[in-house]
Amino acid sequence: MDFSPQLYRHQREGRFDVVFERHGSRTYIERQYVSYPYHLTRPFELDPSIPSLVTLYQQSSSGGLYRGDRLISRLTARNGAAAHITTQAATIVHDCHGSPARQEMQVDVGEGCFLAYTPEPLILFPGAYAIAKTTVKLRDHAVVVLQDAFTWFDFKRRGEIFDQVESDVSVYDSNDTLVLRDRFCLSGRDLSGPASPVGRWRVVVNVFILADNDKLPSREELETTAAGLRSILGVTELPNNAGVGIRMLADDAGAAQRSAANIFCAAVAAMFGETPAPRRK
Repeated sequence: MDFSPQLYRHQREGRFDVVFERHGSRTYIERQYVSYPYHLTRPFELDPSIPSLVTLYQQSSSGGLYRGDRLISRLTARNGAAAHITTQAATIVHDCHGSPARQEMQVDVGEGCFLAYTPEPLILFPGAYAIAKTTVKLRDHAVVVLQDAFTWFDFKRRGEIFDQVESDVSVYDSNDTLVLRDRFCLSGRDLSGPASPVGRWRVVVNVFILADNDKLPSREELETTAAGLRSILGVTELPNNAGVGIRMLADDAGAAQRSAANIFCAAVAAMFGETPAPRRK
């Protein structure tokens, strides 16, 4: 029997399903279902000046993402809830031997709610193949902040590169009308040569702030979030008045983290009129 990596198809499924609801001035977890490899701690109230905003750390008890993985997250906010979901550290994507690791996310945000999902970057090891698919249902006067980031690392120093990284984001309004579709597919070969579209930069970050115009940070404010932090970024108005998109390139994970944190702070301040406290990792 041949047990070669090409024929072996490991598959691991995991779920991270959390519903947030607001009661009085505070947001609580109304319902949760979490399975391996995910781990859920209690929510934290880190911002005394924003009592409705809770922070949740989406943790993993495995060593990263592996070939054939299919991990599904469902995040729901209701009744004016406000939640920030982040991760405790970057996530390694191991050699997938051509069988991609898939992350699927479904976000459903009720009228007037706030939800931010800002994970640390994926670290793509040689042979890594990662696919992310995100679907957002955004109701009136709600705000959603979506962040994804990746970098790559040849830990054996053999001149090897990751296989591929793909992203597909779809955003629907309260009438189930598609207002935004963003997709990209990049191979390691595309980014490793002298003609790489990202040049010398080592971290790629994408952020969407989905909101009405009166709840968006100003373009000028967003354009200064990378100032002096070894990062560059561009800000684009999204179609159908869906919000703004930010594309950012950074020297390293530290520079990317600080710039992305500034973007998150700007989005929170535009919604609540207060700057959030730093998120400890």
